[in-house]
Amino acid sequence: MAVKKNSKKKYIVVFQDEDGNVLKTSFVPEGEAASPPEVPAKKGETEHHETVFAGWTTDFSRVADNLVVKAVYKEVPKKYLVMYFHENDRLLGMESVAYGSPAKAEPRPEKPSDEEYEYTFAGWSCPLDCIEGDTRAKAVFEPRRKVFTVRFFHEDGSLLKEEQVQYGEKMHPPAAPAKETDMVYHYEFERWSEEPECITENVDIYAVFRSVYNEYTVAFYDGEELLQEETHHYGDALTFPDIKKKGYDLFWSETSQQVERSCHIHAGWTFSNPVGKEVSSGRGTYRIVNPSVKNGTVVCTGYADEKAVSLTLPERVKLGDYYYRVEGIGDRALEGCRHMQKLYLPDSLSYVEDRGLAGCRRLKTVVFGKALRAIGAEAFAGNVRMKEIVLQGAVLKKCHRHAFGGAPRGLVLYVRAADRNQAERALRSVSGRSSLVIRQLMPSENK
Repeated sequence: MAVKKNSKKKYIVVFQDEDGNVLKTSFVPEGEAASPPEVPAKKGETEHHETVFAGWTTDFSRVADNLVVKAVYKEVPKKYLVMYFHENDRLLGMESVAYGSPAKAEPRPEKPSDEEYEYTFAGWSCPLDCIEGDTRAKAVFEPRRKVFTVRFFHEDGSLLKEEQVQYGEKMHPPAAPAKETDMVYHYEFERWSEEPECITENVDIYAVFRSVYNEYTVAFYDGEELLQEETHHYGDALTFPDIKKKGYDLFWSETSQQVERSCHIHAGWTFSNPVGKEVSSGRGTYRIVNPSVKNGTVVCTGYADEKAVSLTLPERVKLGDYYYRVEGIGDRALEGCRHMQKLYLPDSLSYVEDRGLAGCRRLKTVVFGKALRAIGAEAFAGNVRMKEIVLQGAVLKKCHRHAFGGAPRGLVLYVRAADRNQAERALRSVSGRSSLVIRQLMPSENK
């Protein structure tokens, strides 16, 4: 017995064009999809539009009934090619854009800067907001002249001005700066370190100064009298006027030897030989006792004559502008006379200070003048060869108790007969008096 096959129910599916013309008839089992006929992809066109197949009126992917399926066409805008180019004609990209629609214009080209300009992308050479045909768009760049920073500085580095200047334009310097004067120079603004005709880069510019010597006026006065007036530069050597005043030493109110400022310099005067001052004259050194210009006196504090065997001390010495009487002998004043054996002292000499004639190891004879009045302590100490002292009319009134301390024993003092008693009284309290021999000075023995 034959087996009866199960068969699905079939439906008629008729495909028609948009005008109702049958394109295809199919018998399609229930639940299956119908196979559509081939239809033209495009059906007619205008200048900017075209009619294209858009699909079918009914879904036939799962047939469940008899169907009449019609083709559907619709009018769509044509698509045009939009090409993007750089300024140098290099292709940057392209896209297809429907008629009347805007282009995406996605490329964002760049242009490198040159010496003078920087460039900014400004858009495209043609409108792209409504495409109406194939389009060739070229990039458009907006040039912007470069701007540079120009800074002006003082010589010391302080900022005077800062400005922004376009390429090729001129800079605008600030007013000429000043520089503080110092002791040696004052300064004049000379120029800027750079003075370009036009600006082509960032630049720092410094002030340049010219140094000019300062001039100082120096005037010299003696009291109210103007002696000289000079103009100098800083550091010049000063030339002081050569002026003198008898009996006085000159000093100036300014001691600097170089010019440091404008000033008035005044002469001052001090007495040349004040009390206590030691002054050299010839071979001797003398200490001022009485500074009187008429009756001045000094003490001999040193005398150097290494060759003399017989020495006569002067009665008067010239110290500066005046003469002074020698009235005394100071401590070891003559010990530098190493070969001296006989010493003659002037009539002006009235006293010998402590150790005044000490240290004269070869001295044998001392002859005093007529004015001797006093002898100090150890006046002849160390004079081991000394034999005699001659008092020529001297009225000896005072002898230190140790006047002959350190002198050799047996020392002979020659005095005039008229002065013997006075000499005895002066020597009465002298230590070692018994070792001294007093003898009468005969007239023929007078100096």
